Formats: sequence, C-alpha cells, structure tokens
Amino acid sequence: MARTMRKSSYFNTTVLLVLAVLALQLGSCSSDTDAFSDPNTANTPPDVTPEASPEDTPEDTPEDTPETPVVSIDPEITEFRFSSADNEGLVTDIMGTLDKDNKTIHVELNPYSVAIQELTPTITLSSEATVSPESNTVQDFSSEITYTVTAENGTIVTYTIVPSLSGNICKSNLQESGPIIVSANNQRIENLYIKTSNQHGIEINNFSGVVITNCIIEYTGAYTGIKFANADNLTIDNCSITYTNAPSSGPLPDSTRNCIEGIQSQNLVITNVKVTDGSTGISLNQCDDSILTYIEGHNMRGPYPRGQFVQYDKCIGGLLENFSVINDRDIAWTEDNISIYKSAGQHIKKGLIVGNNSPTGVGVLFEDQNTEGARGGFGGLVEDVDFLEMGNGVVSSVEGSKNVTFTRIRAKQIICGDLGQNRGVPTSNSLIFAAFGTAEGTGANKIVDCIVYNSCNPTNIVWPEHNFDLIDYRDDIDFEPREPIALQFTCSSDD
Repeated sequence: MARTMRKSSYFNTTVLLVLAVLALQLGSCSSDTDAFSDPNTANTPPDVTPEASPEDTPEDTPEDTPETPVVSIDPEITEFRFSSADNEGLVTDIMGTLDKDNKTIHVELNPYSVAIQELTPTITLSSEATVSPESNTVQDFSSEITYTVTAENGTIVTYTIVPSLSGNICKSNLQESGPIIVSANNQRIENLYIKTSNQHGIEINNFSGVVITNCIIEYTGAYTGIKFANADNLTIDNCSITYTNAPSSGPLPDSTRNCIEGIQSQNLVITNVKVTDGSTGISLNQCDDSILTYIEGHNMRGPYPRGQFVQYDKCIGGLLENFSVINDRDIAWTEDNISIYKSAGQHIKKGLIVGNNSPTGVGVLFEDQNTEGARGGFGGLVEDVDFLEMGNGVVSSVEGSKNVTFTRIRAKQIICGDLGQNRGVPTSNSLIFAAFGTAEGTGANKIVDCIVYNSCNPTNIVWPEHNFDLIDYRDDIDFEPREPIALQFTCSSDD
C-alpha cells in the first residue's frame, strides 16, 4: 500500500498592477547625444595630443640602454607521466604530482593492473636540459628512483620519484613500521604496515596538507588508529584501520578507541577506507566540509556514548557517499549507526546499513540542531540508503532538528524483539521515521519516495506526523539491498 500525505498550505496572494507613465519614463532617461556632445560634461576627454613645447624636447643625447640581467634558471622536470600508449595495462595516462620545493614527484600506481617493475615514463624538461636516465626508458618503479637533470651550463638538480601503491594493498607488500607522529606540513605517510599498542597509530597536531595513503594500521590499548587536531586539508586514502585484541563479542573496555578521530580540521578527504572493531569508526568534531567516500565499516564496539560508524559533532556540512557498515548483532555494540549531533548540512548518500542492537540507537540520527553549541543551522539529507536489521529506529530528526529530507530510504527486516547480547528490546517499539522533540508543526521534515517492507510493527511507521511536511512511502514492495563496499586489503601471500 502506498501512502502520501502533504501538509495543507494556505496563501493569501495580492496582485498589484502598477502602470508606468511612458512620458515620465522617457523624460528621466538621457540620450547618447546628451552624454557626449558637451565636452564639459563628457565622461571621456577628446583624443587630443598637445604640441610639445621646446622646453619639453630632450637634447640629442644617446639613450641609456639598460643591460639585460642574466637570470640563472635551474634545470627542471616540468611534467612526468606514464602514457597508456607506452605501458601495457594502463587505460589512461598517469600524471605525476610535482613538488618543486622538495624536488619530488609522486605517482600513484596499482601493481595489480600494471607491471610496476617495467614502466616507461615520459619526461618533459625545461629548455636545453637533459635527464638521466633518459625519458622513455624502462625502469623499475616498485620503490623510489632518482633522476638527474642537467642544464646546458652544467647545473645539476636531482629529482626523486616516489611511487604510491594503490589498489589491493596488503601486509606483504608494505613496509613494517611503528607509530608515527607527523612533524611537518604536507608530510606524506605511505606504503606502511603500522602496528602499535602504546600510542596512536598516526598522530597529527597543527599540521596541514598531510597525506596518509596505502597504509594498514593495527592498534590496541586505549589509543586511536589515526588521531588529528587542527589538521586542515588532510587526506586519508586507501587505508585499513583495525582495533586488534577486541573481545569475541560486546563492547571495548572504554569509549576512546576510535579508528579515526579528528577535531577542528577543515576540508578533510577520506576515501577508500575500511574501519573495523573500533569504539567508533570515524569521529569528527568541528570538522567542516569533509568528504567521505567509499567507506567500509564492520562491528563498531562502543561502549556508549560511542558505537557509531560515523559521527559528526558540531560540524558544518559534509558528504558521506558510497558506504556500508555491517554490524553482527552478536558481536558489535552499536549506538546510532550515523550520528549527526549539533551539526547541520550533512548529505548521507548511497549507503547500506546492516545491524543495530542498541535499544536507543537508530540508523541515521539528526539531533540537537538548535541547542547550545550547535553549528550550521538546520537541515540535512539522507538519500538512497538501505537499512536492514534496525531495532529502535531507522532515521530521525529530533530534539530541535528540522528541515531534514529522507529520500528513497528503504528498510526491511526490522526487529521488534530481543536485540541480542542481553541489550533488551527497542525502546521506540521499532519506529521507522521519527521527528519528536521539536515544536509541533515546525519540523518541516520530508519523507520522499521511501519503502518500508514487512515491518514487524506496521502501525508504528511515522511519529509524530505533524513534524513532516510530506509523508510519501510504500509498504507493499520488497527490494534487493545495495551491495556492501568491499575494499581489498589482503593478498594470498599474507596467509
């Protein structure tokens, strides 16, 4: 059965027709002739060149010709690339990223799609420079390689090519490392298998532009996999972060053991990242305009107040897109799967959320957008997200939050009974869409083209209805859930 309800709206419309008097309108305009005919009022002076007086004429003396300064230009690599025409396995060209200050060139290579030990680079140089090894010569790029550039006058500059392995990275093709503390802006941490039990896996304080790529991090104890503060423009790419030594089921000893935790850091990019068994997967506090894509999560462990896959705390904006989190209710200890707390403007899109055993947690929660300390105003979007095995709720805009739109939400296999691990039953009687705690009729939330299939409590779908401007869902259509994100961080050689 389909159900659509729109809140009634009444508008008092007054149409006022104003007739302009053409003669007065024309009289108020200036013609082109008026604007330029009088030289005393012209905006542009006449093009008149005055005659030179005798005293203005210079004596016949030779002009002083300044000498052209000699500028010393160091020889440079201006472009470094791997052409698909010259390298089997490449579909498109790979361009190197030049760092002129440090004389390094970073290239991202997938060893599973191209033979990185036999690659042919194309190198473009500054005028009259030469390079050794020569351009278009096969080289092994499985590790760093040096190129020497020589100018016509003999000046020599050395460049280091730094390959970054992407694709199916695993422990056997990474360098083992202990924990790392970042010490400079734009520092790169890459191709490492980091294990730690006595401090954070990677820690960043007051450095911007840091790049963490192609790393596997295993951490334990009362620490965090990656922890950062005041780290604007941070990039975390192609990484797996796992809390080790977690109990076979249930919560961790305390709520501080997050896979990724950041505060007061703007314009983050986190992509192709897997988080497993942490108190929370990704915890962001006052981190505005973050971009999180292709995030895979498994078994968030809490305990309360943690247990989220992703949490935004006092954040403005942000995108979470193409993601999945799978929580085994006999192992995980969840709270809200995605928590948007005192934050607004987040877009949660194209995701799969499976498993929530909290008697008070929901799938996606917008909460406290109007309370002290909240940032960003109101609103948000949840779009094209599937929910399975939810207990206490699917999506909510509550306690002063409003203007949230839920579009193409699909939910089934809702739990009404025991949630597992002696956590009890859902306190909401398995509500699907919630908007309580906001003044009646002011919520302005919307349910658009959603599906709730075979709910265990079919009379408890939307509450309270007065805080939704549009309620549009069906409960008579089954659906095939989205495929989970499956990032690969293992190789046969790891076995």
